[in-house]
Amino acid sequence: MRKTPVSLLTTLLLALSVPAALAEPAELTPVGAERAGAEGPHGLRIPDWDGGWVLPRDTDADDVEAPYEDDDRLFTITAENVSDYADLLSEGQQALFAAYPKTFEMRVYPAHRTATMPAPVLEASLANVDRVELVNNGSGLSGAVAGVPFPQPASGIEAMWNHVARYRTSGFRGYVNRATTTKSGDYVVERTYLEIVFGYNNFDIEQDEDKPMIAWILSKTVAPANKSGDAHLLHVPLDRSQHETLVWVYNKGTRKVRRIGEVGYDNPFADGLMTQDQIDMFNGPFDRYDFKLLGKKPMLVPYNTEELHSRDVEYDELIEPGHIDPELVRYELHRMWVVEATRREGSAHIYDKRIFYLDEDSWLVLMQDMYDTRGEFWRYAESYALMYPRVPLLVNAMQTHYDIQSRRYVILNMRNQEDEPLEYDVRAPKSAFTTSALRRFASQRH
Repeated sequence: MRKTPVSLLTTLLLALSVPAALAEPAELTPVGAERAGAEGPHGLRIPDWDGGWVLPRDTDADDVEAPYEDDDRLFTITAENVSDYADLLSEGQQALFAAYPKTFEMRVYPAHRTATMPAPVLEASLANVDRVELVNNGSGLSGAVAGVPFPQPASGIEAMWNHVARYRTSGFRGYVNRATTTKSGDYVVERTYLEIVFGYNNFDIEQDEDKPMIAWILSKTVAPANKSGDAHLLHVPLDRSQHETLVWVYNKGTRKVRRIGEVGYDNPFADGLMTQDQIDMFNGPFDRYDFKLLGKKPMLVPYNTEELHSRDVEYDELIEPGHIDPELVRYELHRMWVVEATRREGSAHIYDKRIFYLDEDSWLVLMQDMYDTRGEFWRYAESYALMYPRVPLLVNAMQTHYDIQSRRYVILNMRNQEDEPLEYDVRAPKSAFTTSALRRFASQRH
């Protein structure tokens, strides 16, 4: 039976005790998106936001039918007609067509604005409009412990903070998988078990005013065999210009824990095909770039990508030479905030410029174009938005990071062949993320 989305916005505006100036304008949602839809080119349309796709937490999985499950495909973009749709595509998407004209395509479907967040997070987002400020040259926040920090961003760095500090529940645990491919399409899957508790947007943890935190993270590699057993502990502060990210590693050979230097910025990751700050599309810090808000535009982006994440899809079906199987990816027309990041003079980074595209309904970075120090296009990253209506939460559940020059790519967060779903709303005290806890975590069977 089809479930009707719940209009959370209407409920909130009636129930919340907020200033009239915030409650009365019907043009914006609590997170700052335009409520009204819009007609787009090529017969496409962005629908109105009606509260997102929400289901009761006790809904049986067998009873869940997505509001887009019966959609017919509208059209397919190929290398032959891509120029007709260039105004709706990023440079990275167009680069994939140029690099793989015979195999890459984009399948376009009707748009559905399924994204939303729990009522307390929407309430906090509404209240943040007048109370949140940037501090320490934009490296930190003041005035908020929950909600979208800047529902009406006035600058590029405010928009990027909305992604970095977005709602992800109190925490989650479970397995994720990464594949680093060769030019011919060969790959090795690396499986990791994660336990993460968030500081910002966590209503169960009182933030330390002197050192507010983004997250505490435990991770352990469980496959392949030559890497299994190594584990890491991270303490990630909200303001990384004032407080160092603390990182410890447990080595299974020596059975010792040691502190290592902070890993971030353009330190290599995944065989050097991406940088540490590309994980989660962008995780900061902010101090090596100037961020310019270019505005908002309708674009074709991966959205509501349930088929891509299906347990019926094996990794051998998903992973192809040069790019993932395009038949599995659903693209829709959504409005994207566009932020241009230009490397600051005197700052070091392998990317001279980056263009970020952020979904107006969730503040997820769904696409990123990256340019080298010569100003030439180099890499493209794409995130595949998936809605969990019983949380409710839209997540960048899987990501691909393409190196156009080397014709290789990396896939993060694959879960197609996992038996158990990720567990969200995990609650744990700070004491669960100590070096002693890391030793216990590393020795446990996962």
